[in-house]
Amino acid sequence: MKKESIFQFLKFALVGVLNTVVDFLVFQLFNLKLSWMYLAQVIGYCAGILNSYFWNSRWTFRKEHRRSAREVVAFLVVNLVSLGVSLGVLWLCRNPFGITDAWVAGWVPAWLGGFVKGDTVAKLIATPCAVLVNFIGSKLFVFRAEKENGTEAP
Repeated sequence: MKKESIFQFLKFALVGVLNTVVDFLVFQLFNLKLSWMYLAQVIGYCAGILNSYFWNSRWTFRKEHRRSAREVVAFLVVNLVSLGVSLGVLWLCRNPFGITDAWVAGWVPAWLGGFVKGDTVAKLIATPCAVLVNFIGSKLFVFRAEKENGTEAP
């Protein structure tokens, strides 16, 4: 892997941390107060997407950034796929894997019990899966570099 790609991934990861904080706080707000795990995931993820596009287009992938309709559509498609991955992992964690509030209560300290639920743990598992899909999609489809003659670079 090129040094530039490694540095770019580190920037992407830093933006991702900020996105995750935004996403997680919105998710927790809706999920803990209203018990709407899947809707909370969609709303939180959308808040993270807005933050992601702003920072990744202006900082992480600045050289490749073109602000075209194709870029916006590709960004939305990649993020919808990432959201689908995260929702799928949430469902897997809750259903076949049995990550529930009762399961989490068995090993989480009591002082965290009001904040860390089964859905919280499931989200912590789903997030890295979605991040990986999102980086690959962003790098390959959204913020692709262009050669000087206007064609896409490999």
